[in-house]
Amino acid sequence: MEVTVAVAATVGSPFAPHDGADRHDLVDSGSVRVTGYPVGGGWVGETLTEEGGPAAVVLLMAEPALPDQSVRARAVALVHALVDGQPRTEVLCVPAHDPNFAALTDAGALRAWHADEAALSAVLHRLDPAHRWRVADCEDAAAAEAFLAEARHCYERLTGCLE
Repeated sequence: MEVTVAVAATVGSPFAPHDGADRHDLVDSGSVRVTGYPVGGGWVGETLTEEGGPAAVVLLMAEPALPDQSVRARAVALVHALVDGQPRTEVLCVPAHDPNFAALTDAGALRAWHADEAALSAVLHRLDPAHRWRVADCEDAAAAEAFLAEARHCYERLTGCLE
């Protein structure tokens, strides 16, 4: 399932393959990798979640996106987080046809990209520093796609824009 992500902000991340095959240099600051692919924060339009807004997205990209840029993407994982103690769901996506992310197909592959719960929490905090983030769990791509489909269906029911 492909979606269009409206990017609101972009930050740096430690996310990249562990084997260095992508030519990103490994630079460590203590135990934290400080170079990797950029991550955008944004949403999928024409969706409505239980949280009352559009489906929130974390988008791993090869190049940073400017705010208000749209990117065709595919879901890789469903991220369950606590933001200031309140539950929040984010969909982790990658550009739909970018060969850099061909092997990144589900939540299980995230660890090989240095994208464990602690690293995801840190990146989400960089995108939204006014709040405390703690990633509790990641589900697979099928769960992310089901979440997006339900959010689309909720939007269509609310607006009467049924396809």
